[in-house]
Amino acid sequence: MLSRLTAAITSAAQPGGAGLAEAVLNVTDTLVVVLDPQGRVLRFNPAAERLSGFSCEELRGQVLWPFVLPEADVAGVMAAFGALTAGDYPNRHENYWRTRSGELRYVLWSNTALLDARGRVALIVATGVDVTQEREERRARQESEERFRTLFEQSADGVVLIDPHDPEVAWRIVDCNEAFCHMNGYERHELIGQSIDRLHPYPMMAEEGAELFAWIREEGQVQGEGSHLHRDGTVFPVESASSVVTVGGRELILGQDRDIRERRRTEEQLRRLAAQLAHESQHDALTGLPNRTLLLDRLQVELRRVARNGRALAVVQLNLDGFRRVNDTLGHAVGDEVLRGVARRLQEEVRPVDTVARLGSDEFVVLIPDVAGPPEAAGVARRLRDALAQPLLVEGQPVNVRASVGVAVSPPDSSLPANLLRQADLAMTQAKRGGRGSVQVFQKSMDAAVHGQLHLETRLRHALASGGLHLHYQPQVDAGTGDLLGFEALVRWTDARLGLVAPARFVPLAEEAGLIGQLGAWVLDEACRQAAAWGLRVPIAVNVSALEVAQEDFTQRVHDTLRRHGLDGGQLKLEITERLTVQDLQRVARQLAQVQALGVQLSLDDFGTGQSSVSTLLQLPLNELKLDRSLITGVAESPIEQRVVGALIGLGRSLNLTVIVEGVETPGQLQALRELGCGAVQGYLVGRPGPASMWTPQLGGPLPLELPERGGAEGGEALLN
Repeated sequence: MLSRLTAAITSAAQPGGAGLAEAVLNVTDTLVVVLDPQGRVLRFNPAAERLSGFSCEELRGQVLWPFVLPEADVAGVMAAFGALTAGDYPNRHENYWRTRSGELRYVLWSNTALLDARGRVALIVATGVDVTQEREERRARQESEERFRTLFEQSADGVVLIDPHDPEVAWRIVDCNEAFCHMNGYERHELIGQSIDRLHPYPMMAEEGAELFAWIREEGQVQGEGSHLHRDGTVFPVESASSVVTVGGRELILGQDRDIRERRRTEEQLRRLAAQLAHESQHDALTGLPNRTLLLDRLQVELRRVARNGRALAVVQLNLDGFRRVNDTLGHAVGDEVLRGVARRLQEEVRPVDTVARLGSDEFVVLIPDVAGPPEAAGVARRLRDALAQPLLVEGQPVNVRASVGVAVSPPDSSLPANLLRQADLAMTQAKRGGRGSVQVFQKSMDAAVHGQLHLETRLRHALASGGLHLHYQPQVDAGTGDLLGFEALVRWTDARLGLVAPARFVPLAEEAGLIGQLGAWVLDEACRQAAAWGLRVPIAVNVSALEVAQEDFTQRVHDTLRRHGLDGGQLKLEITERLTVQDLQRVARQLAQVQALGVQLSLDDFGTGQSSVSTLLQLPLNELKLDRSLITGVAESPIEQRVVGALIGLGRSLNLTVIVEGVETPGQLQALRELGCGAVQGYLVGRPGPASMWTPQLGGPLPLELPERGGAEGGEALLN
């Protein structure tokens, strides 16, 4: 630019060269527009040509506004131009210019008027500078500052601007928002101009400010946690973020502080909760003793120690005998207190290095390290058993508790934690079988028995899955007429490897292994299918376990089975074992009432062999009473048995129940039962259990079935077989 202007001046100074003013107009970057009083273009310098995209020749004599002004700016420019021609000059004006390509440029104009000899406006001279970039930068800066101010004021965090360069006040507070003031307990005017150290427990900035500022400048932004001193004198934790910013040309520190007292409280609560959960995950909620998880950890540690010191480790497992009866008769609150009392008593009997754990329900384990061997361990187990034999005082009344105890010792028993526990459990189970309150030390033969049970369970599962079970049927008949009253379906299992397996062996196993529901569902379905195939109009009797009846879906299962085979409720009889606990009775009674509503008959099986026969009769909705075979063994000859059976038959009648006697094998028994008023019988005398194919021809013949005449000869052969 300077060289062009110099060249122009040199040219203007030479004879015949352009004038100096003309030369300047041609080389300057300033826009120069000369207009007549009507706004027509007289001169349009090269800078104006470059900016607008129009040449001077194109515009000369033309009114300028339509070419370069956006419609929105025309009125303002016309007003400014009118003021100029009216004598208001010089003046300044800003407006947009629209270039030939449509781009808008912002121009700052300095305007004046040249007068003719008579003092009238002859020319309007406008010189302009393109300030588009500067204006956009200024607007962007203003918007940025406005956004900063908005964020500054509205931030939920405390925000503060600090001057770290003030020589008089260390890290002087320049500004802060309301959140910052509220957090620290001050009004804004009380903080502005003060050192930020007013909020620190010690003069941190006065001592460390220079070093801290260098660190912030190097990192750009630093974060951390510290403390503030509240106006009321309390010190509270804050989370801070600090960075260097430039505001109004000054280098300041922008600090963002957050009161984290609540967060610290929450974190502390979470730490306590985590510790509590960790404790609860390893301890029994009722007694506070270690649970299985913690017991296994400690057992693993002690087994490693045993491997090093050559001593032995004993695991003593205790199971309370008859504890369920405590819950049923005295209530669960008393039962819980008994368990807590047992835990305390066991802890009192052992050393600090021993571990007493509760595995659940009424099972406890005592881990005893550093014993000489099985004899010493058995002695400790007997001492623990004897300690529990003393009555516990619960709510002012004594409660007797006894325990069956099993002991496993490593070595010689397993060195694996879970396996050692299993061996102690096997010994405890053997102790229960051998007589309650006894102590058993693990023997390898116990493993063999368990493996036999596991093998039997595996074979039973296979039989259920592959159809390896079948039913036999035994008739139930009128004791006087021989009329067929129904059939009892009896499950049978003949295994390819084990041979014939007695129901007394595999039905309890099914209950223990959780297979009784599957087994019972199969028996019910198969019995109903056969009844439908026979077209049987008398009930088919099916034995059901209390565990089955207590299941929530039992009623629906019975309903669905009857509908599937086209039977009505009266064609089915369910025989429920009488060996039920009080708690079982409450659940079973509710379910049986729903089943009875379907028309299904209900029979109480094995009556007379349990401990609460009359109680059972009164609590269950029943249609029939079935006397156990053990009651009539000598009924033909024994007056005492006759009186007992007669009383039971009378009891059934008084409750409007049909009475049936099972196990009738001789004509003498049948005759005695007839004389006692028994209405129905079942047993080898009237028919042995057999497959459906054995009974199909009988059902096609004439009924009733033949029975011995009253007073007939004794004999042991079944009349239907």
